Amino acid sequence: MSTRGDTAKRAAAAALAALGGLVSGYAALAVAELVSVAVRPEAGPVTAVGGAVIDRTPAPVKDWAIHHFGEDDKLVLQLGILAALALFAAAAGVLALRRPRSASLGVLLFGAVGALAATARPDSTSALDALPSLAGAATGSATLYFLSTRLPPRSPKPATPSTPPNQPPPATALTPPSRTPTTPTLPPEASTPTAPAAPAAPNRTSTDTTPTPSSPAPPPTGPTPPDRNPTADRTQPSAPAPPTPPGRTAPPTAPNTPAQTPPTTTPTPPTRTSPSDSATDRTRAGDPAPGPGQERTPDSERSAAPDSVPVPPPDPARDQNQDRDQGRDQDQDRDRAPTPTPTATATPTRRTFLLATAAAAALSTGAWLVGRRLKAGTAAEAEASRSALRLPAPASPAPALPRGVDLKLPGLTPYTTSNDRFYRVDTAIDVPRLDANRWRLRVHGKGVDRELSLDFQDLLRRELVERDITMTCVSNEVGGPYVGSARWLGVRLADLLREAGVRPPSKGGPADQLVARSVDGMTIGTPVETVMDGRDALLAVGMNGEPLPFEHGFPVRMLVPGLYGYVSACKWIEDIELTTFDAYDPYWVERDWAREAPIKTQSRIDTPKPFARPAPGRVTVAGVAWAQHKGIARVEVSVDDGPWHEARLAAEGPLDTWRQWSWQWPATPGTHTLHVRATDRTGTAQTAERTRTMPDGASGRHSVVVTVT
Repeated sequence: MSTRGDTAKRAAAAALAALGGLVSGYAALAVAELVSVAVRPEAGPVTAVGGAVIDRTPAPVKDWAIHHFGEDDKLVLQLGILAALALFAAAAGVLALRRPRSASLGVLLFGAVGALAATARPDSTSALDALPSLAGAATGSATLYFLSTRLPPRSPKPATPSTPPNQPPPATALTPPSRTPTTPTLPPEASTPTAPAAPAAPNRTSTDTTPTPSSPAPPPTGPTPPDRNPTADRTQPSAPAPPTPPGRTAPPTAPNTPAQTPPTTTPTPPTRTSPSDSATDRTRAGDPAPGPGQERTPDSERSAAPDSVPVPPPDPARDQNQDRDQGRDQDQDRDRAPTPTPTATATPTRRTFLLATAAAAALSTGAWLVGRRLKAGTAAEAEASRSALRLPAPASPAPALPRGVDLKLPGLTPYTTSNDRFYRVDTAIDVPRLDANRWRLRVHGKGVDRELSLDFQDLLRRELVERDITMTCVSNEVGGPYVGSARWLGVRLADLLREAGVRPPSKGGPADQLVARSVDGMTIGTPVETVMDGRDALLAVGMNGEPLPFEHGFPVRMLVPGLYGYVSACKWIEDIELTTFDAYDPYWVERDWAREAPIKTQSRIDTPKPFARPAPGRVTVAGVAWAQHKGIARVEVSVDDGPWHEARLAAEGPLDTWRQWSWQWPATPGTHTLHVRATDRTGTAQTAERTRTMPDGASGRHSVVVTVT
C-alpha cells in the first residue's frame, strides 16, 4: 500500500510538472506572436517552422496530404506543429523536476530552431526575423524555471518498508540476540520494597569515549581494575534500595534510564569501600542490603541459593565488542532518523504552484490577445483597402457566353465556379493580407530595357481586359477537384513586358524564363515565349466581378491559360525578373518538378457519384472536360470496358475554359464501371495510361463504379 501511494504521488508530481511545461510553452508562443507583429507576421515561429516543413517535405508526401486533407492541409500541419510543441513542452516540464536548468536550456535550443527556420525562409529579408522565436524561447525558459521552483517537493522512492522514527527495527533472522541480562529474581524473604538506587556514573578510560546510555551491562562480580569500571557499559537491573534510617530523608528515585556521564580520561585508583558503598554495590549487582535485624549473607551462601542468578565473570574483549556494536546501532538509528526540514524557508505546496501557473497563463493570454489585436489592426487596413476598391470597367469585356454553355444538371459542376468554392492550393501557412495602397510591383532582369516599378493605381490606370479562364492545379489527380473556372479582370502581362523592352526568344530576346516572386517567398517560373504568344496571360486584379479574395492573391496575381498553376499562377505577386532556365530554378523545379507544364487533356464524371445506387432505366451521366487553349472536340463514355458512346456536349465557350457534357445511359441491374475520355481540337485523345501528378501532371481516364438496383 505504501509503495502504491508513493507511486501515485510521483505521478501527480509529474502531471503538475507537465502542466508547468505546457504553460511555459504557451507563454513562449504568445510572446513570440506578439513580437512578430512588430517584426513581420510571417516571422512567427509556427508560420516559420510550418513553412520550413513544407519546403522540405518530399513531393509524394505533399500529394498525399493534398489528396487526403485538401485545402485543410495547412490547418492539419499547424495542428501537428502545435501538438509537437505541446509534447516537447510537457517533456521539458517533467525534466524540470530533476534538472530545471537543463530543461530551461532545452527550451532555448528549441527556440533557436525556430529562429533558424525564420531566417532561412525565402521571404526573409532581415536577421530580425529571428527575434520572435528568440524572444519566445527566452520567455518560455524563464517561465519554466520559475514554475519548477514552485513545484512541491517530490516524495522519495522507498527502498525498504519504512521504520517509525526513534524505534529499533523489527527483529529478523539476522538480528543478534539481545545483550541485556535478565533481572535476577530475588528470594521472597530477601526482598524489601524500597525505591531503586540511582545508577553509578561510569568510569571509562580515554580510549573508550563513546557514551552508551541505553546499553545494558552485567554487574561486576570481582574487584574492579584500576583503569576500567566494567559496570559503566552495562544497564543496571532494578533492585530494592536499602531502607531509610529513622530521621533521614529518602533519596530521590532514579529514572529508569541510567544517567549519562561524560567519559573521563583519568584512571580511577582502587579505593576502599565503606559499608554503605558495599550496600550500593550489592544493590547495583542485584543483591539487597540487609534490613534491620538481619545479617549479611556470606557470598558463598548467596551463590548457592536456589533462586539466585549466576553472574558471568567480566570479559574485556566481549565488553569492547559490545561497545563497538552499540556505537554502530546508534549510527544506524541516526541514519534512519528523518532529516529535519528547515523552517526558515516556506516549503512550496501544490496551491502555490497552481497559483503561479494560473498567473503565468493569465499573463500569456494577455500577451496573446494583444498580439491578436495588433494583427487584427494590420489585417483591418488590408480589409479596408479591399472594401474601398472599385474596379474600373474593362476596356475589353469578356465575350458573352453562348446559351447552353451551362447544362445545369443535378450533380454537375457549374460552368463558373464561385469564389468561395474555387480551389486553393499553395504553400502559405498564413494567408498574406496586403494593403493595396502599399503594394508595388517591380519588373527587371535580363533583356529589360527599361525597369518598371508600379503601384496598384498605376496598374488600374492601364487597359484592363476581362476573360473567362479555367485553371488547373498540377496536384489534381485524375478526376480530382482542383480545377475551376472564373471570370478574371486584369492587365495583359505581354503588354507590360513589351513596355519594358522584353522580346520573346523567338524574336531574339535573351531571356527565356520569367520568374514571378510572391510576398511569401514563392517563386514561379514561366516560359517567356508562352506568355507573349498571344494568349490572355494576365496580372489579375478581379475575380467574378469583385476584387480578388485574399486567399486567391489580393491585390494582384498572375495567371497564364493553358499552363498548370505551379508554372503560371503566382499569387500575391510583387516582383517579376527576366532570366533563363539555365540560370535559375524556381521553387518547384528545385523539387524535381518539370520546368514547363502545359495542361493535359482531361475529363471527369461528376454524376453519378462513385458507389451510387441508381434505379434501372435511363440514368444521366454527366461531367466536365478541359484542354485549355486548345478546346474540347469530343467526349465519350464506356460501360464495363464496352464500346465507346459519344456524349452530348454543352455549348462551347472560350478555348481557355472547360466544357460540360452528358450522356443518357440505359442502366441495367448490377454493378457497373463507367469510363470517360475526351479529345481536344488538336485531335489528341485522353490517354488511358495512368501516371501520378509528378513531375508534370497526372494522366489517365476517370472511372466510377455504381450499382443499379
